[in-house]
Amino acid sequence: MRIGEILKDQQPEVYKKLKSDKKEKRGKENLSFSDLRQLMKKDSYYRGKGGSIKQRSWNK
Repeated sequence: MRIGEILKDQQPEVYKKLKSDKKEKRGKENLSFSDLRQLMKKDSYYRGKGGSIKQRSWNK
C-alpha cells in the first residue's frame, strides 16, 4: 500500500488538501527577458563536486 492510499482512507480531508496544493504549484514561472539573459551568462554555471555542471542561483 502506498502512503497516499493510507492517507486517503484515514484522513480524507488532509489528502484532498495535499492534492489541491500539488495542482496549484504546477504553473509555469514567468521569466522576463533580462532574467533569461542573466541565466544564460557564462558565469551562471559552475563545475560542482564530482565534475557535474550546475547552474548558479539568481542571487550571487
